[in-house]
Amino acid sequence: MTTSYHLLAGPGVSRDSITDAGLSELYRHPDPGDRAWVRTNFVSTLDGAAQGPDGRSGSINTASDRKVFALQRAHADVILIGAGTARAEHYRAVDLEPWQRELRSRLGLAPYPTLAIISRSRDLPDDLARPAAGEQGGPVILIAPHATGEARPTPDHVELIELDDHDLVPCKELITALADRGLRRVLCEGGPHLSRQLHAAGLVDEICLTLSPLVIGGHASRTTAGALLEPEPYELAHCIAADDQALLLRYLRGHRAHS
Repeated sequence: MTTSYHLLAGPGVSRDSITDAGLSELYRHPDPGDRAWVRTNFVSTLDGAAQGPDGRSGSINTASDRKVFALQRAHADVILIGAGTARAEHYRAVDLEPWQRELRSRLGLAPYPTLAIISRSRDLPDDLARPAAGEQGGPVILIAPHATGEARPTPDHVELIELDDHDLVPCKELITALADRGLRRVLCEGGPHLSRQLHAAGLVDEICLTLSPLVIGGHASRTTAGALLEPEPYELAHCIAADDQALLLRYLRGHRAHS
């Protein structure tokens, strides 16, 4: 069954369904120039849960969310993820569908996005660099503090970037390290503690959020977790209603919306 989308707010508002090309254009990752542009992407229930009863986001998303998730990956240079979320969601090297690879080719991007995982413990599966399906997958980078003693070996075919801070993610150093490798279109898929640290460092240029039409209660994590942040304003770039009852939202950080 094909999902249809209708733009409620944003450029070119119309009652007509959005074409696949139009949807792709709405989620095209902005050209970051000589710096990184950081986009976060989450799904949340109506009552604010970022995870389903199984502790994974996949149990609360919708068909429309999965399509937009795939589009954002197709537009990204690098997918940034915390180790806890990588373990919970069973992350592997990024494989893509043919339509995603064709889109990347038209945009002049590398065949696959890089997967960058932040881990203090380096406790990640040995098969991390192999895709869960398909024969190919993108490069994988492990970002970890400099080892002070004997460290767990890095999985084969995984590049290691060692940073200085052992307590918190040195976000500015991290994003700079990615940008220096040409990985400037950054898509952060979680988790909530990494999201908080990126916000605290003032690095989140835009937020993509799917509002899933579910209420689940419980004690699930929010999209951003940790100590209270100074309130930071974002401006609505678009709001899309999908026929599976999800709302697809994109917000730009205040000063970015006018740049």
